[in-house]
Amino acid sequence: MAAADAVPGAGSAAAARPARAPREPAPFGADPARSVRATITQASLERAFTLLLAVAAIGFGATTAPAVLDQLPYLDPFWGPVVACALGVSFLVVGGSVFVRRLAQPAQIVCALLFLVALVTWPLTVHAPIPADQVPWPWWLCTVGSTAAAMGFASWRASVYTALVPTVYVVIRLTPVGGDAGARALLDGVYTAILSGAVLVIIVVLRRAATAVDVAQATAVRRYSHAIREHATEVERVQVDAIVHDSVLTTLLSAARAETADAEHLAARMARNAIDHLEAAASDGPGDAPPVSVVDLRARITDAVAALAAPVRVLDGDVAALRVPAPVADAIASAALQAAVNSVQHAGGADVDRWVRVEQRGIGVHVEVGDDGAGFDVRTIPAERLGVRRSIVERVVAVEGTAEIVSAPGAGTRVRLDWTPDTGGRS
Repeated sequence: MAAADAVPGAGSAAAARPARAPREPAPFGADPARSVRATITQASLERAFTLLLAVAAIGFGATTAPAVLDQLPYLDPFWGPVVACALGVSFLVVGGSVFVRRLAQPAQIVCALLFLVALVTWPLTVHAPIPADQVPWPWWLCTVGSTAAAMGFASWRASVYTALVPTVYVVIRLTPVGGDAGARALLDGVYTAILSGAVLVIIVVLRRAATAVDVAQATAVRRYSHAIREHATEVERVQVDAIVHDSVLTTLLSAARAETADAEHLAARMARNAIDHLEAAASDGPGDAPPVSVVDLRARITDAVAALAAPVRVLDGDVAALRVPAPVADAIASAALQAAVNSVQHAGGADVDRWVRVEQRGIGVHVEVGDDGAGFDVRTIPAERLGVRRSIVERVVAVEGTAEIVSAPGAGTRVRLDWTPDTGGRS
């Protein structure tokens, strides 16, 4: 292998393996906005609150209807039924808003306001004091009105409403038209205040938590999208660097050394191939080509190494019926060819034994390019050399594979390329 091409900064003469973070699903083809789903969101919380309020409004309204009918004789013949019917209709609209989402908040606001009107105008709708053993029928609906206000109004308005309703109710209950309840009126008012206040606190806290979740999700999606762009840029940089080393630099060196007509024709053909490679790199995108079988991958590598200046044996290996993504096949084939080219150029003459093995291992693919030639000390390779680092290691790492270079002076070289699909929930 090339003493002029290796991984910079390797820590051992026997092996050089690039340090890698724990493998994560490749972002290509994933839509973060679809793949990221929060458990609690503002929209889901509002749907749940709307449904609960609708059930409460219709349920409490139905159970309060008998009390309204019992108190009709004490109410104004016109305004008493009108107020009760208007509030009942608002409850039905709140129930229907479950199916028409854009009506939810207006229905909640109207319901809260109508209930407050029904409570405040109670003295005006009563023409005779109700019996002492009864309570004004709006009392049974105080929690419904306060919940509707908590959902429909801003927090501070809902807080004022929640404090106002028990206060008005206590004042009414202390009057003759409200039953002149005395101490019981205070107890009922405190009970209503506690229950309505608890509902308001729960709604406000959950809404703020859901808002925080939405913000965190949006931030995560934005950062993930940025990471996708950075990853794509890095993959493209590695690809271009590898092509520059494999094709462009080699072509320029051949052209500079061309002294015969045949050499000039060869340099021209290599230049044409280099241009084709660059054009293909610019036009190809992830997912454009179908998966490649390991049989075809081995055939591609076999054809490529057969054109080299020194013989390279292709050893038998189990290839089964495994298929790998086209970008993976391209990266492995190009890395294997570059490893073989390095061996031909730097490992020794035709008497050096060179081989390539392509085989399936489990659900992954393994390729080894080796020789028994001169070998090299990876620690002595200048950092500015691109061969092993760009054309082999980073090229394979870019498709979530691994590349291992094992070499020592006089002991030959082994380049091992492995790729295994990520089965841990790839997006």
